[in-house]
Amino acid sequence: MRKVFILSLILFLTSLSASFAQGWMDYVKEIRGDVVVINTYVDMGLQPNSLNNCILGDSINTVPAGRVYELQTGGWYPQTAGFTTPADRHVVISGADNTILVNSTNTMAPPIISGFTDGDGAHVGGITWGNDLTVKNISQIIGSPDGVGGWAFYGDGTSDAKVTFENCMMEHNWWVFVQSNGHAGNSFYFKNNYFVNMSGRPCRRNGGIYDNVNYNTDTMWVENNTHVMAQGSMYKFRNYPVKWIYMNHNTFINCVGTVIETQGYQSSVIVTNNIFVNSNAQPFRPNMTEDLSEQDADGLPTGLIDVAVLPDSMEQLPRKFLVQSNVAYWDSRLQGLGAVANGMAINGFTTWVDQSVTMNDRTQGFFDDDATYPFLTEVGWFDKLPNFANADVLLTDQVDSCRSFVLSTVDTTSPAILTDWRVVNTNMPDDFVYSDWPIPIDLSYDDADLMAAGTDGLPLGDLNWFPDDKATFSANWSQYYNTLVDAWDSGNPVNSVRELGGVATQYKLTQNYPNPFNPTTTINFTIPEAGNVTLKVYDVTGREIATLVNGFKTAQSYEVQFDGANLSSGVYFYTLRGDNFTQTKKMILMK
Repeated sequence: MRKVFILSLILFLTSLSASFAQGWMDYVKEIRGDVVVINTYVDMGLQPNSLNNCILGDSINTVPAGRVYELQTGGWYPQTAGFTTPADRHVVISGADNTILVNSTNTMAPPIISGFTDGDGAHVGGITWGNDLTVKNISQIIGSPDGVGGWAFYGDGTSDAKVTFENCMMEHNWWVFVQSNGHAGNSFYFKNNYFVNMSGRPCRRNGGIYDNVNYNTDTMWVENNTHVMAQGSMYKFRNYPVKWIYMNHNTFINCVGTVIETQGYQSSVIVTNNIFVNSNAQPFRPNMTEDLSEQDADGLPTGLIDVAVLPDSMEQLPRKFLVQSNVAYWDSRLQGLGAVANGMAINGFTTWVDQSVTMNDRTQGFFDDDATYPFLTEVGWFDKLPNFANADVLLTDQVDSCRSFVLSTVDTTSPAILTDWRVVNTNMPDDFVYSDWPIPIDLSYDDADLMAAGTDGLPLGDLNWFPDDKATFSANWSQYYNTLVDAWDSGNPVNSVRELGGVATQYKLTQNYPNPFNPTTTINFTIPEAGNVTLKVYDVTGREIATLVNGFKTAQSYEVQFDGANLSSGVYFYTLRGDNFTQTKKMILMK
């Protein structure tokens, strides 16, 4: 009888243990083809780590090539520890709803990935990529519900990976959201994201998007993103080369640290169609010990664009920059802070200078020296504040907060932290992991000049605030991108061509207006039938100066902007060529 009782007890305990053990399917709500829908914290009976366990428990031998780990709208996916994605496959983590977040009116927020708070304290979680990684349609919080933040959430576990963040909302960090500090050759693609409240740790450099700490980055691609309220350097490249930097159609509001942090050693850069409002507002003191690894090579204020002489120890690559059609605006409360800092004379220092500039004098000299640097192109800065539809208090109370933070951290030992901007949420502790939803601002605007000022004829800044224009952009993306690359590669600015429509019966090339001009003028032309057309500008010696149009055009009228900012005063000619048609007119640049 005793043996029977013991055997029965063993069987019972075994059965009980099996009932509590969690297999891979315990983390799965549904499987639809290649898509695995992961259980939320609530689905798991208030247990964290379903995301980690589902990805790591998925058998590598049976995972289809197109596997997507889908997170449920409105769901919470907290982590008590970080994990590394499998080394043998591309991992895709995606929210179920791909509606662009800044336009969404959905009552349910995107799924949240964050840290967790339990009996052992605060955990901030984290994901290390072991291979290519894509994260999209989610809300990402670096921290736990009790308000404890983390330095970074995404880190590198391998080299030469492609890491993509698309249509994500990211809030809170002590340093950056993404960090690459152990492996070279990784490529990063930030598309259609909304970044907010990048602060939380004392230090004027803390709080941004990306940091390239010890190794070279292959690609940094930043397109159609909005950045709001950041206290530190945003995209940190330090003194390491980045093969390709592409920053197009982004919006930055109150990002008071350096937006593009580099010692000036980058070589291949496109910065076009962006809006920078109250960015690069922190004054700079040469040879600051605290910022030494993150300051300009010659101890100059960085500005929005920075170029320095490449040291002999680095590969002497051709320097090619296209900087065109950007807004650079600073509120009067954030101007002249270098002089204010000097008046404070903290620790006796009175050598502060402003960084609220498009570029320092050395960099401007590089761009102006066409003989030595023929492929550094800079045109079309707009010094104005767009008439945003709804910026809440970002341009009022929060500017005062930015000024207070910037001046407080002139004392580099200051414990000051940039004040978070929150609208909807209460002050309940759990709100740390629940961002304002729906996103409570509208950064569209109605300024006629900015609405068509892009190199593509579209509005400047993040086009997600203009859904119709974003649809046009997406449909013609290859054309727009190739135009930028061609201009970057040739050292010429992009001249946008706007379709005017109308019924065309004959070729027509109109006189530019205004004429004389300084530095921009408008040229209109009409073609009566579809075909290949060129419109080029020449100097008095017949040397080609610029190609304004080169390609297939439908029958209608067109308008082209020509910018002569990089040219000397004088007489120039522009020639329209179509099928069996050529016409030339004269124009005068008078500076």
